[in-house]
Amino acid sequence: MSEALRLLAVERFVNYNLQLDNELQQLTLMASEICETPVALITLIDKDKQWLKVRLGTDETVLPREFSFCSHAIEHDRIMIVPDMLNDVRFVDNPLVVNDPNIRFYAGAPLISRDGFRLGTLCVVDMQPHELNKYQQLMLEILSRQAINIMELKVSRDLLSKHAAEVAEQRRIIEHAETRLRSFFESSSSFHVLLGARGEVLDFNKTAYNFLKRIHNAEINIGCQMISFIDMGFKNAFLKKYNLALSGKKSVAEGKTDYHKHGLIYWEATFEPAKNNDDKIIGVSYLIQNVTERKLQELKIIDQNESLINIAYIQAHEYRGPLTSIMGMVNVIKDESYNLPDEVISLLDGAANKLDRKINEVINTVNKIVETGN
Repeated sequence: MSEALRLLAVERFVNYNLQLDNELQQLTLMASEICETPVALITLIDKDKQWLKVRLGTDETVLPREFSFCSHAIEHDRIMIVPDMLNDVRFVDNPLVVNDPNIRFYAGAPLISRDGFRLGTLCVVDMQPHELNKYQQLMLEILSRQAINIMELKVSRDLLSKHAAEVAEQRRIIEHAETRLRSFFESSSSFHVLLGARGEVLDFNKTAYNFLKRIHNAEINIGCQMISFIDMGFKNAFLKKYNLALSGKKSVAEGKTDYHKHGLIYWEATFEPAKNNDDKIIGVSYLIQNVTERKLQELKIIDQNESLINIAYIQAHEYRGPLTSIMGMVNVIKDESYNLPDEVISLLDGAANKLDRKINEVINTVNKIVETGN
């Protein structure tokens, strides 16, 4: 099998402190007692290290892989036994053999994962030459299989706990988001209803409920048809824009409705596609805003503009007519050389021109206000 995949499988266990696991400690002790050796280990072999994850008879926790006997053991599916290291050319020069602790005997059964990777060994070691009978060999292999089962169970249990914690955290985040969304939804002063693909009500806020209760004396419920609450004059437009939203297009409608007891209300309705997390359209977001105050202000401005235009018309026509006559008379007096004092003619001429300028100023100001709204 691929060494890269084997190393990934080893990596799952390296960061676990298996030395604290009681079951693995007992299993290692059983291996030592059954095989009658002072040292028993559960090891993992990564790219360049041998990790001694469970130890009995030594305090070492990691060794270079190049000195590892287990590197040879994981090349086989069955137990590897070296009765005397000094008689094996693979290990006769090994620093662990020729130097302290002067190992002479080794037997290792591979730890084979469920997906078939040989991750390390359950091994026993002695400082004297040693032999294992068939019973001891069988038990060492059985114990190695039990060891990897315990290790994989531990990893699976921890992963499950981690996954459960992540799910709980994700649920908390979702619930928090839903609470905030619901709070925003309910606190809105706008009429808001979520409609399904068949026009049925999927959800609604308090504003929508209270409005329909107050205006139509009707209660909106999940599953009811929204069209039943729509005024007859707006039904066709409602259906058209609802279907546009279902096709993915946002649209807006506006109008006014006289509710008699409750007065005239100007409104603006928005139809927008409602999508799920997969960006699939599941219905329509139907939002109605009461724009009565804004519309009344707009109408007030329009009325003011019309009044200004009327004033400008009056000034332009009703005032300018007499003014034109006065200016004409002044010109006649000048042309006919009427015997009037020059001071009088000058005063008449100046007053007419001044009045003409003022009328022009008023007309220009009114036109500017109408054009700019200021």
